[in-house]
Amino acid sequence: MTSIKVLDKDLPLKLEWLRSFLSVADKGSFTKAAREIRLSQPAVWTHVRELEVNLGITLFEHVAGKARLTGAGETAAREARRLLDGVRAFREAVAESEGTVRGVLTLGASTTPGNYLLPPLMQEFERRYPQARTALSISNSGKVLERLRANEVDLAVIGIEPDGDEFASKPFAEDEIVLFAGRKHTLARKKRIIGKDLAGQRLVVREPDSATRRLTDALLSKEVGPFTLMELGCPETVKKAVAAGLGLGVLSRYSIAGEAKHGDLVEVSCPGFPVRRRLYVVHLKRKHLSRMMTGFLELLK
Repeated sequence: MTSIKVLDKDLPLKLEWLRSFLSVADKGSFTKAAREIRLSQPAVWTHVRELEVNLGITLFEHVAGKARLTGAGETAAREARRLLDGVRAFREAVAESEGTVRGVLTLGASTTPGNYLLPPLMQEFERRYPQARTALSISNSGKVLERLRANEVDLAVIGIEPDGDEFASKPFAEDEIVLFAGRKHTLARKKRIIGKDLAGQRLVVREPDSATRRLTDALLSKEVGPFTLMELGCPETVKKAVAAGLGLGVLSRYSIAGEAKHGDLVEVSCPGFPVRRRLYVVHLKRKHLSRMMTGFLELLK
């Protein structure tokens, strides 16, 4: 039987090296990677450098201020993901053998479910399973799917139905995308407006890769006359811009519920709005559903 010491000598890789390496590969920056995994930039650089020395290869080349994987780095990233997936599966299998739901459930979500729907469900999940903890990362729907594909999150809740060949998805909740204005906007006082009323208006919208934006682009081009766009990456920023009078906004009704209740934002009735959609809970088809994952899926029902 091979001793632990021999194994340590033959396989001196450290998991923190791989974690830092993959974060830099995903972010294209040591600084952004350090922020993502909550380490100092020098610590991330040291981890990557130690991995390069250990493997005897160069993992990154620096082009136009970005860290890009070399050919060997691409291979290393692919295998590093497999290794970390195996470690997570190992932990889950051991935890499940006890018959106890324990460990960390990683969730990804687009901004609407992530900010307004999931936090109370996470709290209820941890109440039901005291030895389990949840972690949530919020991005637009496109980026959440990228993280799900890379197996960086266990489950995701997003505003678009993904490719059925790669992902398994189920409807989670109904949502409506609405047009709204600040309370002092001239259109806020109209009971109903028509498409030509929007001509010349500035629309404050999300970035192109968000589900909210994808659903409204076709409608806006069809229903509305000439207009200008202000693109913002955060729904809270969209709301503040609209409240300040910078234009009309397009967001989920969940997003503006609090401000609409207090009269700071006013939903505008217009042809084509609200846009109805479903929110979906998604996981990789190839991923083993752990007891934590099935427990959370049961809660979502």
